[in-house]
Amino acid sequence: MQKMPNKKLVKISELARMAGVTTPTIKHYMAEGLLPEPAMRTSRNMAYYEPALAERIRLIKSLQKTHFFPLKVIGELLEPAPSARLRTNIEPKTRRRLGLMKPGIEAEVLHPDERRLTRREVLDRFAVGPEDLEQLEELQLSLPQVEGDGEPIYSGADLDLLEVIDETRRKGLSRFFPMEIVPKYVGFLRELVQNEMELFREQVLDGTFPDDTAVEQVAREATRLGGRLVLAIRARLVLAELQALLSANGNGES
Repeated sequence: MQKMPNKKLVKISELARMAGVTTPTIKHYMAEGLLPEPAMRTSRNMAYYEPALAERIRLIKSLQKTHFFPLKVIGELLEPAPSARLRTNIEPKTRRRLGLMKPGIEAEVLHPDERRLTRREVLDRFAVGPEDLEQLEELQLSLPQVEGDGEPIYSGADLDLLEVIDETRRKGLSRFFPMEIVPKYVGFLRELVQNEMELFREQVLDGTFPDDTAVEQVAREATRLGGRLVLAIRARLVLAELQALLSANGNGES
């Protein structure tokens, strides 16, 4: 006889609605160890969750989207699941400086406009399909906000990324930048970002900068220069690979 779920438990779709996120987002948080396994499974493909997790999910997304913290850092800041609170043993100075990082990073990676597009509008305006949006959500590159009517809303950095994909396809360059390559970019860059955050925490959050007012400026400049450094290194590597190809085909300059 199939075991019936507790009336207080909810399916993942309902939990996603309560938290204002999409189902792939919840699955990713689980895979990263930020959320516990389902409270009950009635079959291989049917699971039920504690509704209290919705508040924890909202906090994770807020720290991720508005403060730009990697999930690894968020996991260290949070109390064990299902709590939706930050650990009490985080030093007040660290809490304060984590908050001060946001404006500096945000100023470098977000546009000042208030663009907001529904999922339907995104599919209509950009050369992307539902499967592309799902992949971006699974990779945590897109974090749409789910509002009252249940339709995801895209804004800020989400739209920046979609515009790049759209332009690539409209210019006929999708063969050079297929969606299959995106996970590779994510893998390489995630490790880089995690290392940057660890260095930032060691050098700034732990007291190297005694003046709090310097934290925002340091975050802003570090974000800007880090981006330029990545672009400069990539350009140099591309040129080196091109030269190697030319030399292999006997077209290299002596």
